[in-house]
Order: sequence, then structure tokens, then C-alpha cells
Amino acid sequence: MYHLKTELNNKVICITGAGGYIGSALIDRLKNYSVKKIIRVSRKKLTHKENLDDWILDLNKFDSWLKIVEQSDIIFHLAGNTSIRFAEQNPKNSLTSEVLPINNLVRASRQLQLIPRVIYTSTATIYGLTKDLPISEFFPPAPVTCYDSNKLYAEKQLEIASMANTINAVSLRLANVYGPSSNESSAFDRGILSKIVKMSFESKEISLYGSGKYIRDYIYIDDVVKALISVSVVNYSVIWQNSKAVLNVSSGRGVQIKTVFNLITKEVGKITGENLKIKNIPWPNEVSEIEKRNFIGSAELLKSLTGWAAKTSLEEGIKSLVDYYTKDYL
Repeated sequence: MYHLKTELNNKVICITGAGGYIGSALIDRLKNYSVKKIIRVSRKKLTHKENLDDWILDLNKFDSWLKIVEQSDIIFHLAGNTSIRFAEQNPKNSLTSEVLPINNLVRASRQLQLIPRVIYTSTATIYGLTKDLPISEFFPPAPVTCYDSNKLYAEKQLEIASMANTINAVSLRLANVYGPSSNESSAFDRGILSKIVKMSFESKEISLYGSGKYIRDYIYIDDVVKALISVSVVNYSVIWQNSKAVLNVSSGRGVQIKTVFNLITKEVGKITGENLKIKNIPWPNEVSEIEKRNFIGSAELLKSLTGWAAKTSLEEGIKSLVDYYTKDYL
């Protein structure tokens, strides 16, 4: 095994999508390590923070990636569309934002003859409408949305480039990420648990589509960030021998959506004194079947390679999430 602090010492780390939900949390954690430099890449100006380099770049442009690759040892590529609904409504834009940056990254690495470590955030929904649970990385992906098809294509591009020794890449298929971060997801269909917490504090009616019995694998943001960092320094040749550089990041625990909503309203109720109700309503006609899936992910491969394991129970995570928003309402 390896020692994270030693492996990250004096490294230049670049985070694309640095102003996003996961990117913000990752940067907050990376500041605990003795890295040489942290570069935040975004499309717009971010709130200034000490000891961070901020670059405003268009990742669809080749020159942007020449600059990133030339100066970075480790690249966390978190940028891109995160919304299934947006991808369905804007398939061309979604495809471009997911795939073109990957192509430019590979081209830049080849031209500069540099081999950066690349950690790409993919999604567990890429497996499609799974039945046998839990799902490991060896389960064949079966995308049913434009969003997931784009993610799979990006994964494959990274895999091809890694096999050619142009880059060293690993794709992390994230389950349902939740928890507090300094920046929230801007996507309408992301950050659902945070939205439910805020609605509960605001005494708004909370609606739950269908029966609410669909199973999800919720993974706390701190555990996701630790997985990202752990994978960034592991021996990549070992990963490739085991999984073709695709790893699940999941808790391994399945829970019904209605159970999670009830946990939130009960936790908020302890603070506000209200007895909050949840109303079941029909699914909208336009909703994708992927939203009705059942999913539990196996992260045993990630654990075997890095020693990582999800540490935060769902109950602990929900309490932390509610506590985080309490200051805004009381």
C-alpha cells in the first residue's frame, strides 16, 4: 500500500469543474496535503481563496489542455454536464461538453509527450436498468440515456489512450453522492437530498414520485473525495490488471428512497418541532426509466487496490447534512 501524504508531496494538481459540488469539496480536502500547487479551472471567475491558482479556460479548446497538461502532474477532470434531463433536452451540447475535452486532453498529452494522471468522474447510472445486485465493475454497462452514453464514450476514449500509454487514466463510477459542500450542484436533477433538507426547513410540501420503494446507494461526499484522492496516487498498472481502469465508488448499502426522505424529515423535525409529511405523486410522463432503477454498487475492487472504504453511514451523513443547513434557517 502507499502513504497519501508522501505520494502527493510536491505535486501540481489541477481540478476542472473546480467551482462545482464535488470540485469544491475536493479542493477543501487537498489543502490538507503538502502539494506544490492546486490549480482551479472553471468557466467563470471563482471566489478568491489563498494559495490557489485560478484559470478561466474553455475546455472545448485544444490550447486550454496544452496549458493544463504542461503544468499538471495529476488532473481531476470533474467538468461537464451533470444532468440527465439537460442531456436529453440538449443532446449535442451534452455530447460536446463530455467528449471534446477528453479528445483535447489526449491530443495535448500526445503532442507534449507527457503522461499525466487523470481521474475522471463517471456515473453508476451507466450500468442501466440493473436487476442483480450489487453491481461490480465487471457488469457490462447498458446506458439508457444520452447522458450515460456520453459518459461511456468518454470512459472508452480514456481507456484507449491509457492502453496506448498516452495518459494514465481511471474512471470512477459514482453512486448517489450527497452531503454538504461549499458549492451546490446547479443541475435541477442533482443534489436531491440537499433540496429535500431545505424544503423541510421551509415547511414546504415534499413530493415523492411513485411508491418511493426504488433502491439507491447513497455515498457521502467526504467518502467520495477520499476515493478521488486515493485513486490519484495508486499504482495504475495494478488498476489496469484488475479492472481496465474503471472503479465503482459506492457504499455497498441499498436503501429505499422513501426511507431516506423520512430520515431527513425526522431529523429536521427534531430541530423545528414540526411533523413533516411526504406526499406520494405520480411520475411525470417525461421521466427517464433510469430514475426508477434499483441500484447497489460493489466497491470491493476499489478497497482492494487502495484500502478505501465508505466510512459514513447514511444516518450519520443525513444528520451532518441537516446540521450544515441548520445555520441558514435558525
